[in-house]
Amino acid sequence: MAGLAWRTELGDRLTHAWAQTRLGGGRVHVLLGDPGMGKSSTLTWLADQIGTAARIVTCRSGELGTPMSTAAEVAAVLPIPAATTWDSTDPDPMAAADVLRSGLENAADLALLIDDIHDADPSSRTAVNLALRRAVLGGVLVVVSGRRVRTTLAFAEGFCTHELRGLTPGQALEVIGSATDSPIHSSVAQRLVGDASGNPLALLELPQALSRDQLAGAQPLPLEIPLVGNLAAVFTRQLPPPGSPARELLDRVAVSSDGAWATLVDTETLDAAAALGDLEALGLVNLADGRLRLRHPLLRSAVLAGMPEQRRRQLNIEFADNPTVPEEIRLAHRAQGTIGPDDALTDALVDAAKGMRAGRGIEAAARMLDLAAGMTGSDTRRGRLRLEAAELLGAAGEAGTARHRLEAVLADPSSGDLHVAATLTLATLEAMDGAPAAAHQRLTECLTVATPEQVGVVRARMAVPLGMLGLVAQIVETAEAAVAQTKSGSVESDVATVVLAHAASAWDEGRADDLVGTLDTLDLMAAIRHDPLVGLHVGRAMSIAERYGQGVSALTGLIGALRSEGARASLAMAYGALGETHLRASRFDDALVCLDEAVALCLATGQRAFAPFWLSLRARVAAIRGDDQAAAADLTLGFAISDEQSTFGARYFLLANAGLVALTECRYDEVIGHLGECWAFEQVAGLLAPQLARWHIDLIEAYVTHGRPGDAEPIAAHLTGVAARPGASRWTRATALRAQALLCAARDPRYAQRLLGDAVTLYDNNIDAFDRARTLMDLARVATEQTARDHARTEALYGFRRIGASAWAARVQPSTHSPQIGRLTDAERRILEEVARGLTNQQIAKRLHLSAKTVANHLYRAYRKLGVSSRTEATRHMLLRDDPRDQERSSSR
Repeated sequence: MAGLAWRTELGDRLTHAWAQTRLGGGRVHVLLGDPGMGKSSTLTWLADQIGTAARIVTCRSGELGTPMSTAAEVAAVLPIPAATTWDSTDPDPMAAADVLRSGLENAADLALLIDDIHDADPSSRTAVNLALRRAVLGGVLVVVSGRRVRTTLAFAEGFCTHELRGLTPGQALEVIGSATDSPIHSSVAQRLVGDASGNPLALLELPQALSRDQLAGAQPLPLEIPLVGNLAAVFTRQLPPPGSPARELLDRVAVSSDGAWATLVDTETLDAAAALGDLEALGLVNLADGRLRLRHPLLRSAVLAGMPEQRRRQLNIEFADNPTVPEEIRLAHRAQGTIGPDDALTDALVDAAKGMRAGRGIEAAARMLDLAAGMTGSDTRRGRLRLEAAELLGAAGEAGTARHRLEAVLADPSSGDLHVAATLTLATLEAMDGAPAAAHQRLTECLTVATPEQVGVVRARMAVPLGMLGLVAQIVETAEAAVAQTKSGSVESDVATVVLAHAASAWDEGRADDLVGTLDTLDLMAAIRHDPLVGLHVGRAMSIAERYGQGVSALTGLIGALRSEGARASLAMAYGALGETHLRASRFDDALVCLDEAVALCLATGQRAFAPFWLSLRARVAAIRGDDQAAAADLTLGFAISDEQSTFGARYFLLANAGLVALTECRYDEVIGHLGECWAFEQVAGLLAPQLARWHIDLIEAYVTHGRPGDAEPIAAHLTGVAARPGASRWTRATALRAQALLCAARDPRYAQRLLGDAVTLYDNNIDAFDRARTLMDLARVATEQTARDHARTEALYGFRRIGASAWAARVQPSTHSPQIGRLTDAERRILEEVARGLTNQQIAKRLHLSAKTVANHLYRAYRKLGVSSRTEATRHMLLRDDPRDQERSSSR
C-alpha cells in the first residue's frame, strides 16, 4: 500500500471517479509510472476502498502469452450478454472488442482495474483498447495501470491519465521512517532519499538492505547501496535458494506463458503442493482461478535474471513436450528452447503463422515469424521473415514493433534486395505515427537506390508524408510522376492512380469526376493491401466528385474484406473516409458511427497522426447535433496531437472544422481566427478546392456578421471563380451563390433573396440538406415579405430537425426565455440534472433509455428557455438555481 498513503490527491480523484460512476458517469483512467512507483498498490488500495464491486485483472502474458488470454480474463468479470457467442481461442481483436464492449455497456456498479497493461499479450491489449474507446461507459469505472513505455502511452492516448512520479523529499522521508523499526540517522535518511529518487518501492526496501549500525550512522554506508538502479534486486534477496522445490516452482512460473497450475505441476520431479506452501509463506505468489500469480511484476524479472540460459532452455523444452499446453504455445516454447539453426522447426513456425493469419491472429502470426527468423540458417530467409512479420504488425497497427523489425532488415547487409520494400513500409508507418518529415526524407533517399521499376512505387508512397506536411502542390507533381513511372495494370500503378485522383481533385475539383472515372476498373482490394491509405484516397476523391453512393459502396466493400483479414491500419482509413462521405451527404448518424470507429482504431493501433483528421470531423458532427462538450474535447485532443507532431495538413482540417464548431455557437471572433489561418495556409501552399474542407463560406459569414464584408470579398471571389470553371461541383456552385448573397444582403436585399433562392434550388434536398437549411435560414433573414420569411424559416427549421442538427434548429428560432414561457418540461429538467452531474450526451441517453439525438434536442429546447447558449452555462444554471419558481414543473410541454 506504500506509495498511496503519500498520494492523497490521486486517491481523492479516483474515489470521486467511482462516485461519478455510480451516478452513470463511468470513465477510463490510466495510471502511468516507472517500476516501483506504486501502480499495483494504487489499484489494490482502490479495490479495498470500493469493496466487492472491484475486480482486478493482472496482465502477465507478454509476447509469448496465449493470444486473448488477458481479454478472456477481462470478459470473465463483465456481464457479457447470454446471446453473445465468442470463443476466447479466436485471436481476432476486432471480434473480442465487440464482446468486451457489450459487457462494458451492460455493466453496473463495477470497477474494472487492469494492472500492467504493458504486459498483456498484444492481441488482448488491442481488443481491450478498442472496446474502451467504442463503449459508452455508464456504470463501470475502468482504471488501467502500465509502465511509461510506448505501448502503454499509445493505449492511454485520449483517456484521463495520471502520472505517478517520484515522491517529494518530505514524503520520501516518511516512507523511509515507516519501513523499519530501527532508528535512522538524518544524514543516512537524506542519502537514501537522494539515491532512491522518490521511488516508493526502493524507499521501502533500502532500509532492509542495510545493517542496524549503518542505519544509525555508526558504520559507513557502502559506496554503492544495494537495489539502487535495479529494483528487481529487491526480490532477488527474497528468492528461495537455487535447487529447492520452491525455487523450481518459481522458475516454472517465470518461464510459463500463463502460470496455469495444471501445466506447472505436470512433472514427476517436483512436490508442487509443498513448494506452493513455501512460496505462499514467503509472500511471493498466490493461487487463484487455477493460475499461479507472482506478487509483483519485478519478481519475474528477478527470477529470470538469476536463471542460467541452459536452465531456461530446459524448461522451455519441458513445456514444449507438455500436451496440456496449447499447440501454438508449445511450438513457441520449442523455438525458445532449441539451439538453432533448425530448418524443420522454422518451417513449422511459418506454417503456424499462416494458420494464425487466416484466423485474423495477426500479432500472434508475427510472433511466430519472429521466432522462425531466429531459427533459420539462411540470411536471405531471415530477412524475408522479418519483413513479413513487420508488414503483418504494420497491418495490425503495431507500428512501433513493426518499425523495430524493419530497421533490423535495413541494417542487415545480406538483406539488400529487400531495402526498397522495407523502406516503403517503414516510411508509411513513420508518417502514420507522426513523423512525416522523417518519412519523406527516407523515401527521397530510397529513390537513389530504387530500380527504374521501383521508382514509381516510391513516388506514390510520398503522398502520405507530403500531405501531412501540407505540401499540396508537390503531392500532385509526385502522384503524376508515379503514374507515369509504374507499369500500367500493375497494383503499383493502381495505387498511384488512386493517389493522383485524390491529390488532383483536392487541387482542382473540376478534374474530380474524370479522375474518379479512372478508378472504376481498378482492383481496390489489391491496392489497399499494398497501401493502407487507399481507402482514404478513394473516399476523398469520390466525395469531391459528389459520387457519394459510389463512395459508400466502394468503402463498405473494402471494410467488409479488411475486417475479415484483420487489417486494422487500413480499416481505420476506410472507416474515416466513409464517415467523411456520410458527413458530406448530411447523414450525421451514419457519419458518427464510422468516425467513432476510425478514432478508436487510430488511437488503439499506432496511427495517431491521422486521429486529428477524424477527431475534427467528429467534433463537427457533435457541434451540429448540439454536444458542444464533446466537440471541444475532440478538438483539444486533435490539436494536441497535431501540434506535437507539426502535421500542418492535419492542422488545416482541424482549423476548418473548429471554425464550424465556433460558428455553431456564434463565436465569430474564434471563427475568424481559425479560418483566417486556413486562408493564410492556402496563400502559401496554394489555393485548394473549396469542396475539400468546406470552410470558405463559414469565414465569409463570420466576416459579414462582424461588419467586415471587405475582408470576405477575396474569399468570395475565389469561391465564385472556382464555381465558374468547367466541372465545378454542385455544392461549390450553390455555395458561391450564397456567398454573393451574404455580401450584398445589406445593400440589395432583393438581389440577395434571388441569389439565395437559386442556391436553395441548386442544393440537393437530401445530400446537401445541412447547407440547404443554412441557406434557408439566411433567406428568412433577408426576404422582404413576411410570408416569404415565415416560409423560409419553417422550411429551414424542418431541414435542420430532419438531420438532427439541433444546435442550428435552435438558431432558427430566437430565445424564448421569459418568466411566462421559460418553464422546463420534466424531460428537459431531468436531462439538465444529468448534465450538471458531468455526464456526456451518450451517457445520459444510456441512463435515460433515449437516443443521443433526442437528448440533444431536449437540451437545445432547454437552452432557449433558460436563455443560455452552451452546456457550461446550462450546468451553472442548474447548480446555482435558488428561485422557487425554477422548481415548478410542467407536464404540458
